[in-house]
Amino acid sequence: MPANRYTLTALTAAGCLALAACGGETVITPSKFERKDYKRIVVGNAVEPGSLDPQKSGDMAAGALIRQMMDGLVGSDAAGKTVPALAEKWESDGDKVWTFHLRDAKWSNGEPITADDFVYSFRRLTDPETGAPYASYLADGKVVNAEEVMLGKAKPETLGVKALDKKTLQFTLTASVPYFPDMLIQQFTYPVHRATVEKFGDKWTQPENYVSSGAYKLKEWRVNSHIALEKNPAYYDADKVTIPEATFLSTGKEFDRYRADEMDVTYAVPTDQIKTADKEFSGQVKRTTLLCTWYLEPNESVVLFNNPKVRRALNMLIDRDIITKVSGRGDTPAFQMTPPNMQGSEQVAPDWKAWSKEKRAAEALKLLTEAGYSEKNPLTFEVLYSTNESSRKQITALRSIWKTAVPFIQPNLLNQEWKTYQDTRQTGNFAIAFSGWCSDYNEPSGMLNVFRSNNPNNRFFYANPVLDKTLDDTLTAGIKPEERVKLYGRAESIIQQDSVILPLYHQVSVQLVKPDIEGFSTEDPMKNYVLKNWSFAPKK
Repeated sequence: MPANRYTLTALTAAGCLALAACGGETVITPSKFERKDYKRIVVGNAVEPGSLDPQKSGDMAAGALIRQMMDGLVGSDAAGKTVPALAEKWESDGDKVWTFHLRDAKWSNGEPITADDFVYSFRRLTDPETGAPYASYLADGKVVNAEEVMLGKAKPETLGVKALDKKTLQFTLTASVPYFPDMLIQQFTYPVHRATVEKFGDKWTQPENYVSSGAYKLKEWRVNSHIALEKNPAYYDADKVTIPEATFLSTGKEFDRYRADEMDVTYAVPTDQIKTADKEFSGQVKRTTLLCTWYLEPNESVVLFNNPKVRRALNMLIDRDIITKVSGRGDTPAFQMTPPNMQGSEQVAPDWKAWSKEKRAAEALKLLTEAGYSEKNPLTFEVLYSTNESSRKQITALRSIWKTAVPFIQPNLLNQEWKTYQDTRQTGNFAIAFSGWCSDYNEPSGMLNVFRSNNPNNRFFYANPVLDKTLDDTLTAGIKPEERVKLYGRAESIIQQDSVILPLYHQVSVQLVKPDIEGFSTEDPMKNYVLKNWSFAPKK
């Protein structure tokens, strides 16, 4: 068939159709906000958390809650910089031996928090028996024996972390990792109370059993409704906590709840209501540029997507400008995994980025034909995504883009509720999935380590020893920062050449925040907020 039959000239029309659903909002003039309850803050959390067990958690909804109830060795400030938490200070010997000195702090049950609590929890994180989503995290951080423990080849007791005394914790690494303290801001590195975990098993996360180390305690958990927290009087920094109670909602209709003054902070703003929010709630719409990239992840264990020609063809056909317009958030088109606002990153573009739409379409048709697909043998597959209106609109627009460009591309859309979606991806029972990754810390390895062959979060089933070696080389002793940047750029080039993912956009978070909330920041690109830093403006 003539190649020009499958040009992308109609894509703008497809994008306009996808965007048409975003119009026609009714703008309501709200009455002046007056706070009635100064003892409780209500926060949107989008979905039900997967687990409130730090080591068994892996999603952002869980992280938002655990950060309120637990502290780690370090935390982050309003700008996303690493600051002391349960560790008052730390130092290193050549970035290979890191020693943390703990402050005097107690669990919510009154018992002292010790270095042994951390040793137990880090071993638990890495132990394959735990089934932790981030079991490889300490291996990525080059902690001694972490990879061997994770793979079941060594006992957890051999992990390179030990208590020098009750208040001193030490990590030994196999390579110099200058950003190691930054890695410890994530909730799955936080300590848990050993006796409680061993006594109650999986039920230790129930409100009547939960033992906290952070600013709040777990008061109530109503599944698919809300989670209520209350101030932890045993917290070392309790005087800083000015809001006594917090309720996190996992139900939808956040915009309507906010409009009715039933919610103080939304998790997000629906894409078709952002313009309305800007008009209706002037000064209350907050935008944060995140260290998050959204993409399609082909499952390379599936025959169809094991062919790099298919992955490359689908990748170059995507009009990312249309996809970002559909979101309405101000997202930026993505051609690589690492966001441009990440420290120490280098921007690398695929060879086809500068091509015209017609040239991309012609090359994609050629690749798909070589892979054996045609009108008589269409390229049919399911795109998995979680139930979410924004996701639905974006994937619908993407389907239109592909089908308009090459009619024998016939994607079907499969949406699942969040937990089911997570389970489906975990088991690898999908062809291609709409997914995203937010860095665990502000350094490119936080985005790129997920592509390592042995990383549990490698849902692509991708393995390339050259990429693994390139990432290992970033930790060579004595390497200069600019040399590390170049290696990260090389890693991105490898990922692009293999078309491991189909990058779509780097995300901007849009939230609504009541005007009397003080301390809310839009400067932390990881959005690791803690309520202890928030307060209500004094009652007038």
